[in-house]
Amino acid sequence: MARVRVLRSARGGAFTLIELVVVVAVLATLAAAAAVQLARARIIANEQVGLTSVRLIAKSSQFFLLARNVYPADLTELGPPVSDPPYLEEALRIGNPPVKHGYAFVYARPTPTAFTLNANPQTHGVTGVQHFYTDQTFAIHATDANRDANTSDPIIP
Repeated sequence: MARVRVLRSARGGAFTLIELVVVVAVLATLAAAAAVQLARARIIANEQVGLTSVRLIAKSSQFFLLARNVYPADLTELGPPVSDPPYLEEALRIGNPPVKHGYAFVYARPTPTAFTLNANPQTHGVTGVQHFYTDQTFAIHATDANRDANTSDPIIP
């Protein structure tokens, strides 16, 4: 038969309340650090989805232009019944504005041969930090400031 050993303190008796409180405090500190890292990882993932979605919307708008000689009036035109099969998944076409992974996408067509697209976190600092902007030039600009990105912001390579 295997023997089960009971943990005892260095003095040989049971653990004191102070020892237990120290152990709980250390575990709480480790859990808090893990929660902060998890939140940061979620923000980074949301930003990557936001950036990828900006690129996808811009390319889809370009395909629409090539097929119809105008950019879409709004993102809903990149799906049925106007575009069948759709250029974009439903999450990026439906909603006012469409939202995906904590980013809201605001598309505008000032002229038939131009468009603008902003992607902003729904809650700055919680769902994302970076704000993105692109237009028919396909250069993507970004800022960490809590405002819409524009052409004066740095371009993402």
